Amino acid sequence: MIQHTTRAVCTFSLLSLALGYATIAHSQSRSRLLVDAVDDNDRVALDGNTRTEAIAANDHGRVSDDTPLNGLQVVLRRSAESEAAFQDYIGELHNPKSALFHKWLTNSAIGEKFGPSDADIAVVKDWLSAEGFHVGLVSPDKTVIEFDGDAGHLASAFHAPVHNLVVNGRSHIANMTDPSMPAALAPLVAGIAKLNDFMPRTLNVHRAASRPSIRNGNAGGGNNFIGSADLATIYNFNPLFAAGITGKGQTIVVVEDTNQYSAGDFTIFRKVMGLSRTYPYGTLTQVNPSGAAATCSNPGDNSDDTEAAIDVDWATSAAPNAAIVSAACANTVQFGGFLAIANLLTEATPPKIVSISYGESEPEDGAAENLYINNLYESAVAEGVSVFVSSGDELAAASDNGNVATHGIAVSGFTSTPYDISVGGTDLAAEPLGELSTYFSSANGANFLTALSYGPEIPWNDSCAGSVVADYIGLPQVGSSSVCNYNGGALAADNGLLNATGGSGGPSSCATGLATTRGVVSGSCAGYAKPSWQSVFGNPADGVRDIPDVSLMAGNGLWGIYYAACISNPKDGTAAQGFEPCGPNPATWAGFGGTSVSSPIWAGIQALVNQKTGQSWGNANTVLYSLGNAEYGESGNSACNSTLGNAIGKSCVFNDVTLGDNAGACDTGKNGTFNCYLDGVKYGILSVSDTTEEEAYPATPGWDFPSGLGTANAANVVNAWTAAAATIKPASITEK
Repeated sequence: MIQHTTRAVCTFSLLSLALGYATIAHSQSRSRLLVDAVDDNDRVALDGNTRTEAIAANDHGRVSDDTPLNGLQVVLRRSAESEAAFQDYIGELHNPKSALFHKWLTNSAIGEKFGPSDADIAVVKDWLSAEGFHVGLVSPDKTVIEFDGDAGHLASAFHAPVHNLVVNGRSHIANMTDPSMPAALAPLVAGIAKLNDFMPRTLNVHRAASRPSIRNGNAGGGNNFIGSADLATIYNFNPLFAAGITGKGQTIVVVEDTNQYSAGDFTIFRKVMGLSRTYPYGTLTQVNPSGAAATCSNPGDNSDDTEAAIDVDWATSAAPNAAIVSAACANTVQFGGFLAIANLLTEATPPKIVSISYGESEPEDGAAENLYINNLYESAVAEGVSVFVSSGDELAAASDNGNVATHGIAVSGFTSTPYDISVGGTDLAAEPLGELSTYFSSANGANFLTALSYGPEIPWNDSCAGSVVADYIGLPQVGSSSVCNYNGGALAADNGLLNATGGSGGPSSCATGLATTRGVVSGSCAGYAKPSWQSVFGNPADGVRDIPDVSLMAGNGLWGIYYAACISNPKDGTAAQGFEPCGPNPATWAGFGGTSVSSPIWAGIQALVNQKTGQSWGNANTVLYSLGNAEYGESGNSACNSTLGNAIGKSCVFNDVTLGDNAGACDTGKNGTFNCYLDGVKYGILSVSDTTEEEAYPATPGWDFPSGLGTANAANVVNAWTAAAATIKPASITEK
């Protein structure tokens, strides 16, 4: 990101300054970036645009030249001056002392004020047409040109033949080398967003079969599913609901690449959980948005509808009178959920809250796709949209899909931009602390309520490398006798602990540049610059964007607590997993954890904020970190330590998670050891260093990588919002 000098606000009024930015940006958008003639013999490589899986071992030869490739996207970049002006303009939109505060832009106004010139875009379109492609939509914000063609024309134009791959038994297509293009186009064209059909991961994890059963034969206690009433009790939603702050009049959009299998599941969930009678305005609508930014086809329902069902069930639990919209487009080479967002942003009234429960690591995404995502969210916040994104379910190893880590520390590019609210995951600690009866009743109350109050939390971590698991079992965290290595790893494997599964967090490190080792932060990789608002006690002075921002319970039952979801699609699983027509007892339903659940719940909290304040907030991080600074000050706030459980301070906005970590199990990969402290044994602990134990990462007072600012006391978040917003310091989106 571009660094700027401090603005001299004493010379100009805020109004004239803000209008000056708009004028400058408009002038810049008319200036030409492309000045040289297009010469196909003078080319530049588009670095960082090849998938990790595109290796010889997976290669099954080129696809036929007539293979259709539709929905391809050229990603456009703004000039450095226009991008800097846009970032400053966004800063003014979020500055309560500015005349532009919350004067949100339209998608087309973004293109007109800050986008490249129409003449430059025409040059790229003409070149694509001359190469035999059909040129489609140009997004109104002027960040994407959509085009269709076939593999033969793609290989000719971009010098990047597409091959057939087989990865883990599944067929895919992908380019094997980075594409290239005429150098004359480079000032405007950042690359092609994607040249493959690999799609992001859904960020939900099935209910764990059992928790660690090493001590005294079993862990004791019973399983407890979290229902809507439990959520409201644990995170203090009930005072808001009693005051009429229920999300009425608000809309939450969850974006998917599948339709809902059955809208009836949502109805059953609300009825069984006791929501439909008390909060009758809560609705579900399915849309396949066809706007002016991308081609959207109806995806039908597919295996991702498990994710779609979780998202709508838990968004309505947090904001039970809100309208829930499930927006889905079919995947092209681009993720259908992004196509849905792009189109929704072009509507006359774009949604004000969006939740995304999918992810993929920055190195896997590649530079062009990361820029595509960044541009998409940047436009969203300029339109007043709050974008909540799951931080991931892979601890600090986003490239390893929850398996034993071999690619080192990385975070998801879906959640690491400066423009989204990254939502991490915690677990409830009643069982490992031996306090289950203190915080959960053994009998169901109304609407299956068993939670008695707020209780202690730890980072969600299902790995044998986690400190809470090690302490509970009574073995070391590292070394030959550690949980991961005991009995050759059999103890961990038999208990489902040999993994790197849990709530993700870490520094952005490969949003730009080229990873020379695929899937690994390497080469010229660099992270997003630290946003100016991400300054709070506990956040490291590392110069980059860190995730997550906030968290909520995301445990999948390792410690006996998980979320219930009504999912009746017989294609999604077996009756033993709960995938059957949802009956009147949620104990028989499918059970899940994952940051897939915590993200739509935080989106629901934002709906309550928007209702209470009567406005939308765009990048809500500007206020969330203001709330964090008020709570933690210069040295933290011991009264808000989550370990206090039901004795935690009544005025705490965030529950500060300080016990545990998000350290995962690691091993050497095919390319060597990355961020893995092995101590001479088979399985190690994910570490900042390979040679010393610097666990990645411990929970600490204030902000930390496992939980961000912490989890929410929902009533206190909503009620403190307006006062916190008034204290936001004028700043651009990136650190000065």
